[in-house]
Amino acid sequence: MTSSATYDQGGDAQAIKRVADAYYGGYKNMFEAHNWPERGDKIIPAVQKRVVDTYGTVRAFEDEHAPSDLMFPMEAMKSDPPNVWLTSFYGFQPDEWGFVGFADPGRRNRFLKGTKPGVLVVIYAAGKAAKDELGKVIGLLQCSHQTGPAQSFMSPAKWHRKDNDPATKVKWNYGLKAVRAWRVTPETRIAVRDFAPTATESEAWEHIGAVGVPLNRQEALNILKLGLQEVGVYGEVPIIASVSGTAKQILAPSRAGPVSQAPYTVTEAEGPKHLYILQLQGDTDAFLGEPAHGRVIVKAGFSCSPETRRDDHNRALPQCAFRWEVLHSGPLSGFSPYPSSNHAKTGEKAMQEILDGKPGCRSLGGEFFLASREAIEIAWTAGNKAAKEFKT
Repeated sequence: MTSSATYDQGGDAQAIKRVADAYYGGYKNMFEAHNWPERGDKIIPAVQKRVVDTYGTVRAFEDEHAPSDLMFPMEAMKSDPPNVWLTSFYGFQPDEWGFVGFADPGRRNRFLKGTKPGVLVVIYAAGKAAKDELGKVIGLLQCSHQTGPAQSFMSPAKWHRKDNDPATKVKWNYGLKAVRAWRVTPETRIAVRDFAPTATESEAWEHIGAVGVPLNRQEALNILKLGLQEVGVYGEVPIIASVSGTAKQILAPSRAGPVSQAPYTVTEAEGPKHLYILQLQGDTDAFLGEPAHGRVIVKAGFSCSPETRRDDHNRALPQCAFRWEVLHSGPLSGFSPYPSSNHAKTGEKAMQEILDGKPGCRSLGGEFFLASREAIEIAWTAGNKAAKEFKT
């Protein structure tokens, strides 16, 4: 139930501004997060009406954004000093490894003294990470100050592998719990030296991996250059599905800690989009249950991160001989993203009409098609032409 209480003259505006700055990083982000249409100099005159129309009262708006025990992500980046640190992992699997680990309590305590609950931990890939990830920023964790043994914050299978490997048995056993996590989209991964030049200038890589180092204001704000997709954290409320977007879009509308006790789905935020065509790799005849006659199974769509969409579809498959690969995408073709979903939808529709209409091609439901390679090439060209020519 919303409150009917109001503030003294000017108080409403001040309350809205406080929330907009701390929770969203400003009015512009707040309007984008709510899909309110005003932009530029039209924002300020519309602020109070939009808030009241959406939340009922300004007090209810403020209550909805009441401070939690954890810093908001935007607040962590913009605090003085930033509540943002850097460390390294061998990969990024928070759904199995939901913590930051330390070799001893002393190192963990030093990290706790230097941070506040809600600290953002930027993760770059090191050691045994995949070759295409090494040295790049691959993920972002938000951590509480809850401590415990590593085993409490990781899946039993992951713990078993760690505990039975002599190289890792004695490492990272003193845990600091993560509450939320975001994977960096492959297209926006940044070399850690470029992302955090001051924090890494000493090249004390072992120290960074073992203890972590704080980032300065500019380095912390470099998070906003990344594309992010929220992913699940072991022991937290599961995320059934999520989509990618810019860090400003993904972080701004989110509370600093879990707010739901049920699984949820996040829709992809408005913004620049790429077209893509994914191809299913494997025995197409076996998958179809009939001869494919040289045709292949594809998915035609659009996203701000085609590689992330590919990864999403692969995570939905069991570990088997079938995997999705990016056959065509804007980044692979060197195309700039189209400025809006409407542009991309027009291109998607053009692709799908060809993939469903050419002789020998047919829909397999939704965005999936059985198509010849010739038809796929024609569809890719037509889709991009339609998207480029779209007029608002």
